[in-house]
Amino acid sequence: MFFFVKRFFLLILLSLAFGSAAQFGSVQQVRASDAVKLAKSARFPGDVVLIKGGFDVFSDGFDEIAAKLAKKGIDARVSRHTRVQQIANRIIANQKKYGRKPVVLIGHSWGANAVIEIAEILKRKRIRINYAVTFAPTNPKRIPSNIQKLTNYYFKSGGWGKPVRAAKGFRGRLKNIDVSPNSDIGHFNIDENPKLQNQVIRNIQRFVKRRRIG
Repeated sequence: MFFFVKRFFLLILLSLAFGSAAQFGSVQQVRASDAVKLAKSARFPGDVVLIKGGFDVFSDGFDEIAAKLAKKGIDARVSRHTRVQQIANRIIANQKKYGRKPVVLIGHSWGANAVIEIAEILKRKRIRINYAVTFAPTNPKRIPSNIQKLTNYYFKSGGWGKPVRAAKGFRGRLKNIDVSPNSDIGHFNIDENPKLQNQVIRNIQRFVKRRRIG
């Protein structure tokens, strides 16, 4: 009888030991999975999107800005104003995949109008836009409350580009800058102005870190 009781308790102890080992292995797997996710998240600094204006033949300055950012270790995507939903979908997917990351939207002309449209879509998903720039928007909607900072370059006279206004509930920083006194800046080349480009790049660097390699 004693032999069977001893064997019974031995089986119980072995069962507990193997169970603990399996549980420990499971915990280790979860920790490893979390580490991989954290590593991927650290390598993705955020979304920076430059949205061109009409017919994709203007806004060449955005290619220059993207190239300058690349040299500073910041990846920026150049897209079209007709891809509002696609741009929003990609940002939403990245926020789900990497967690809350900075979002920067820059637009020119019709692309500037698109910036606000994208912000409206992201607002419904409770995603914040950290920094937005609109160069000479032609028909901008009011700025939604999920934009943290927006700088708008417009023409009070002698140019084609309107000021922007905030929607109800907006608590961010909005600055409308009239560039009409600059005779060398017009609607079709405003994005190519080196001074304005550098202002935008410096502000992007405040919100988006350099990408991590490895």
